[in-house]
Amino acid sequence: MIWMGLISLTLLCGLCFELRRFGGQGFLIAALVSVAAVGGSGYIYWNLGAYEMSLSASALNGLPEKERAFVIAQGAQEEFIARNRVADQNISGLFELALDLDPNQLTALGSLGIIAFESGAYSEAADFWSRMLDLLPSGSDQANAIAAGVNQARQRAAEEIVVRDELPGSKIVVTLSVSGSLPESMRSAKVFVFAREVGKSLRPIVAKRLSASELPEVVTLSNQDAIMGGQLSQGLDVQIMARLTLGDATGDQGDWLSAPIRLTLAADNTVSLSIEPPKP
Repeated sequence: MIWMGLISLTLLCGLCFELRRFGGQGFLIAALVSVAAVGGSGYIYWNLGAYEMSLSASALNGLPEKERAFVIAQGAQEEFIARNRVADQNISGLFELALDLDPNQLTALGSLGIIAFESGAYSEAADFWSRMLDLLPSGSDQANAIAAGVNQARQRAAEEIVVRDELPGSKIVVTLSVSGSLPESMRSAKVFVFAREVGKSLRPIVAKRLSASELPEVVTLSNQDAIMGGQLSQGLDVQIMARLTLGDATGDQGDWLSAPIRLTLAADNTVSLSIEPPKP
C-alpha cells in the first residue's frame, strides 16, 4: 500500500502546481483529483492484487471497462507527471480512451481539464470540469472548488472570444485531392478537412465534411464552419489537414491522411492537400 501514498503525494503536488492560480480552491481541485485516483488504486489493489501496475495488454483487456479505464488513466497521469506536466497527443489520447471506457472517470476528466486550460483551450477545460462537477455531491467543498475552476475557464473563454471578435476575419480555400485511385473498400469513406490552432488544443477550430466520391474538390473553411467557439482570424497560426476515414472525425486505423500544412493566416489563404494512403 506504500505505492498508493506515493502516488497520492505526487499527484497532489503536481496538480497543486498546475492549479496554483486558483489559490485555496485550486488546492481543493488538486486534492479531489488525487483522492479520486488513489481511491481507484485502492479499489483495484484490494480486488485484483498488487500486480495490476504491470498488467500485460491481454490482462488489461480482460478487466471490466471501469477498472480498465482507471488503470489507463492512472498510467497516463503518471506519465504526465514524469514529463513535468507536458502532455503530447499520446497522453491526451490515453485519457480520452479512459473516458471512452468510463465517461465518469474522474482522473481523466480532471487531467484533460488541466491540459486544456494550460493550452488555452478554456471552453474545453470548462466542459471537462463541468462533467466532473456533475459527479460530485452538490454543495460539497470539492464541488465548490471544481465550480470555481469552471467559472474561471468560462471567464477566460469569454475574454478570448471578445479579443478575437475584434480581429479581422479570415478564410482558407483548400484544394483536396487523392493520391492514386481509391480502393473499393474506401469509396464510401468520409472526408474531414479541418484547421487547428498551433500550440493549443488538438480539437479543430473549424472543420468541414464531404464524401470520398466528391474528390477532387475545392472547399472553403471559414468562421461559418467553426466548432465550439473556434474562429479564424488574421495572424492566427494554424495547421490544416484532411482525413479520409470509414470512422468518425477522431480517426481510425487505416485512415488516409494528408500531410499537415502550417501557415499564419492572412485575409485570404490558399492551400492544397493531397490525401495519401497509410504507409505499410
